[in-house]
Amino acid sequence: MSASSAPEQVMTLASPAPSASLKRQLPAFVAVGLIGYVIDSTITYGLNRSFGVDPLLARFPAFVVATLVNFALNRRLTFAHSTEPMMRAFVRYVMVCAVGLAVNYAAYAAALSVWGALGLPLTPSMLFAFVAFGSGVAMFVTYFGYRMFAFRV
Repeated sequence: MSASSAPEQVMTLASPAPSASLKRQLPAFVAVGLIGYVIDSTITYGLNRSFGVDPLLARFPAFVVATLVNFALNRRLTFAHSTEPMMRAFVRYVMVCAVGLAVNYAAYAAALSVWGALGLPLTPSMLFAFVAFGSGVAMFVTYFGYRMFAFRV
C-alpha cells in the first residue's frame, strides 16, 4: 500500500452526510408516528376504561386502526416519492407492521409486567405511557422497514 492511497482510504471510511430525503422523511415519520400513537393509546385507554377490556387485548384493535391511518399518512407525506403500486406497498407495509407489532407489543407487555412485578398500581390513564414505550422501541424497526421494503425509497 503506497502513502498516496492513505488519504483516499480515510475519505472512503468517512461517513456520508445524511441525504436530503432522510432529513425530510424523519420529521414526517415522527409526526405521523405521533398521530398513530394518539390513535393507538386513545383506543387502548377507551376500551379499557369504558368497557373493561384487558390492556393487553385492547392494543390489537387500536393497532389495526392506527396502522391503517399511518399507512395513508406515510404514503402521502413521509414516502411521497415512492413509485411502488399502492396495493404492493400496503401488503409490504402490513408485513413490516407485523414485525413492528411484535416488537411494540413485547416492549409494552414487558413494561406492564415489570410494573406489576414491582407492585405498582396500574390505572387506565397510565396506559398512555406504556403504549408510548412500546411504540418508541418499535419506531426504529418500522422506519427502516417502511423505507427500504414497503415504499422502497
